[in-house]
Amino acid sequence: MNIIHAVGVKKDFGALEVLKGVDLSVSQGEVVVIIGPSGSGKSTLLRCLIELERIDEGSIYVGDRALVENGVYAKEKDLREIRQRMGMVFQHFNLFPHMTVWKNLILAPLSVLKMDKKEAEDRAFEVLRQVGLLDKRDELPKNLSGGQKQRVAIARALMMRPDILLFDEPTSALDPELTGEVLTVMQDLARNDSTMVIVTHEMEFAKNVADRVIFMNEGVIALEGTPKEIFENSNHSRLLSFLARKDTSAEAMPST
Repeated sequence: MNIIHAVGVKKDFGALEVLKGVDLSVSQGEVVVIIGPSGSGKSTLLRCLIELERIDEGSIYVGDRALVENGVYAKEKDLREIRQRMGMVFQHFNLFPHMTVWKNLILAPLSVLKMDKKEAEDRAFEVLRQVGLLDKRDELPKNLSGGQKQRVAIARALMMRPDILLFDEPTSALDPELTGEVLTVMQDLARNDSTMVIVTHEMEFAKNVADRVIFMNEGVIALEGTPKEIFENSNHSRLLSFLARKDTSAEAMPST
């Protein structure tokens, strides 16, 4: 069963055509990793799925409901309900700096979901333990490392009990030595049958975690397949060029 189904999605920014008719389907429990060069439309596609960007043409369905159909968006009440099925983790954490980790987690469930306070606190305890940060519950974000902040951001997304988790290059703002702790949390989520759509530049992570890898180039899905098909058996020239550059970049990084 498809939990996300996008058809003919187009998005322009002025004269720049960023998405040129993208079709995408994601099944319940599937981990889909999107890779591709900068400017290929990866993050824009992700943002369109949760209506952070509005598309110009096409349709996006979440479950059996239309977020947007033939370019026409659902009513605001319906949009809110559909968006609540998805949690988004960004590159730069977006935590409230004046709130403790604990308050960052319980704010949205209390105010948006109208969750009972005891239920919200029990949930916060559970997700903080899941991401390994229960001992940081009373800290302000400024006292956390980048990796810890991103793990809090993942915990905050989990607080809303989303059906789908979207990740927009969650390790790109981190120092290399902090990347592993975030990827480990994401791997654990993948093992627990979470539905995940992940934009990343971490090729080894994509190989190890993805059920399906999508390669985007110049605003279209140029290729998709299993990790083995994409990373070992493809002769797609643009993909091979992209992967060769990623390998060179990885070799150039100092060991830690």
